[in-house]
Amino acid sequence: MNRRLASSLALAACLSLTLSRFSPAAERVVAPRSVESLLQELVARGIDVIYSSYLVPPDLLASEPDAAADPVQAARLALAAHGLELRQIGANRYVVARAAAQLADTVQAGPEPEVPQEVSVYASRYAIPGRALAEPRSLDGPEIDAIPGARDDALRALRALPGLASNASARPHIRGSLSEDVLVRYDGITLLDPYHLKNFQSLFSAIDPAAIERIEVFSSGFPVRYGTRSGGVIDITAPSIASGYDNRLSASLISAGVSSLGRAEHLPLEWFGAIRRSTLDLLEPVEDELGTPRFGDSLGRLRWTTANGAWTAGWLLLDDQLELGRPEDAEIANARYRDEYLWLARDHRFGPAWQTRVTAVVTAAERRRSGEVDTPQVVAGRLDESQRFDRLELTHDWIWAPGGSSSYSFGAELSVSRSRYEYAREVETSPQIAAAFGRSPVDSLRLSIAPKVVAYSLYGANRRQWTRFEAELGLRFDGQRYDGQERHAQLSPRLNLRYDLSERMRLYASAGRFSQAQHIEEWRVEEGQRRADPAQLSIHSVLGLTYQTARAARWSIEAYSKRWPRASPYFDNLLDPLSLLPELAPDRVRIVPTASEASGLELNLGTPLAERLSAWGSLSWSRVADDFASSDVLRSWDQSLAVTAGIAWQGQRLALSALVGWHRGWPRTSFGLVDPEGGSPGSLVLGPRNRDRWDSYYSLDLRGAWTWPLAGGELSATLELTNSTNRANPCCATLTSMAPGGLLVIETNHWLPVVANLGFAYRWRRE
Repeated sequence: MNRRLASSLALAACLSLTLSRFSPAAERVVAPRSVESLLQELVARGIDVIYSSYLVPPDLLASEPDAAADPVQAARLALAAHGLELRQIGANRYVVARAAAQLADTVQAGPEPEVPQEVSVYASRYAIPGRALAEPRSLDGPEIDAIPGARDDALRALRALPGLASNASARPHIRGSLSEDVLVRYDGITLLDPYHLKNFQSLFSAIDPAAIERIEVFSSGFPVRYGTRSGGVIDITAPSIASGYDNRLSASLISAGVSSLGRAEHLPLEWFGAIRRSTLDLLEPVEDELGTPRFGDSLGRLRWTTANGAWTAGWLLLDDQLELGRPEDAEIANARYRDEYLWLARDHRFGPAWQTRVTAVVTAAERRRSGEVDTPQVVAGRLDESQRFDRLELTHDWIWAPGGSSSYSFGAELSVSRSRYEYAREVETSPQIAAAFGRSPVDSLRLSIAPKVVAYSLYGANRRQWTRFEAELGLRFDGQRYDGQERHAQLSPRLNLRYDLSERMRLYASAGRFSQAQHIEEWRVEEGQRRADPAQLSIHSVLGLTYQTARAARWSIEAYSKRWPRASPYFDNLLDPLSLLPELAPDRVRIVPTASEASGLELNLGTPLAERLSAWGSLSWSRVADDFASSDVLRSWDQSLAVTAGIAWQGQRLALSALVGWHRGWPRTSFGLVDPEGGSPGSLVLGPRNRDRWDSYYSLDLRGAWTWPLAGGELSATLELTNSTNRANPCCATLTSMAPGGLLVIETNHWLPVVANLGFAYRWRRE
């Protein structure tokens, strides 16, 4: 791993130094920069700037700033020349507005027209800034801190977005996709599986909330720079600070950790680091009921700013040691997971029009899992699995904005991955039970394979803007070579459109093709897979309308369709999806659709109710199904009707919020039990798969936080209640047998009961 890391970092350095040789020629360009390019430079440095083309049109030019000037000061000087100012509205966040003197001159002419916030051309895009509620947001979306349950896991805030289906897991299904079909990126780096308790519902994400400045979610129609996954994108921006530092110590019933964000006074160096450990395994009630789920993670980055860009080095480490179940339980499992990511990136600007980013990423992972299941007269078995893989990835992205209304983006990616699997399984199932699920009573498998793949990609896009119309046309090519012999290739054209019907109303549309080649760490070893699947293909189409009122309320309506003309096989458990060892369960089935489709309609609303009070909500209709030769069958996470609503109040010291979630019950397979008769044991009769539904799911989540100002910092206490009404939402059924008569019994289980999480944090900072 060390050699690969050294070679990758050396290659990235060589590429960046090669690019730097051309920078003097770019620096001799004396053409004035646009004001917009100065603002975009701040965005590239991790500073949020809210502005609109009404105040800052693309042709608004700035006199050439001093090369040594602070970028924030340079932007302020350029804006001041046009009667504008860069007004700070929060930590590391600014908005462009008319200067006070300019406003005074226009008072006699009437009130200044309100400027609508900037909206991206991309459809199905939701941004969640991680800041206080009182601050304006660039796009609709609840704030991370306001969502109950997000204190220790920021990705759980995504539950409030439309089109995402998830209950216990932190890993969502986005508009009908498999949870594995979602691309997760942090600081521009692809993360392959950034979750704790990976084979056990992925209950927690591995990204510390302190390490998140912003989350963007693309549910459909994402741009061509995002590849390798066909379902959706979760893009996480790392935090940044303009000056000073922001340190935090925190502890709760789930995890404890420390983080530091800061910028050196006399060096162009910015740092961030966070480390945390679970506390669940230290709680006696959890240990008695569940076992000892122990996990931890560490994440950080160093950013060195230069005259023409910046160097960034970062790392992410995940470490899980799990002992689940009690000795007397029917299922017990042990697991050890360790994932390591190291990356080096170079951002370089050749001038006002050209900028590039080169990255080198090394990934290494080790995963081991074992366990036993023993349900008398139903099933008994054992599993041992180990997997190792490593990956080297190089990417090179370019943006060319020659001015006017057109810009271009293009890039290339190359990755080399190797894996090693060792898998052994022994299962014996009662003949009557095995017959009900159409499987053999005796199942044995031993597998040892070492696949490898070289993957490469090229993409390009042109984005053009007219007075009211904006369009982006992109094309992406992906190729893979497995084990040096098997070759796959995919071509993905994509189109995004937006038309401004007025200053407040916008119509947008998107259409495109998305491909997803199988990663080697995704081999379905439980069925003895030795060759890669053909790449999964998906066709996305979106049509939407959004409107923003004069009081900053915003609503949107969006219709979408996802069609998979080629869908990969996957496994499902008909009765109990929460099994610790799902491949040992008798209800495990292999799903091989000829195609799949998800379609729906979403209505979203977000509005400030008062200065410190805001509310949001969404209503979704959808259908997600797999197609087979004779009919189609609903996917197990189809929720045909779903409603989410939230309200949050942010006071000077007290913050309160609530989130209500309701959706129609997920599909289920009906069953009947046949009592023992004539010496024969009881048996099970199954109905059509996923023809019925569980009862509707409902949850009321609450959050309250109080902050005490202290000398040099502040202390806060947070109490979160998930499923505060303790509603028993049914989810699954467990099959057991009552010896000695052989009477079968089905026990209905439920999603999480009321879960209370109390946490404290001490924060000290200096701006």
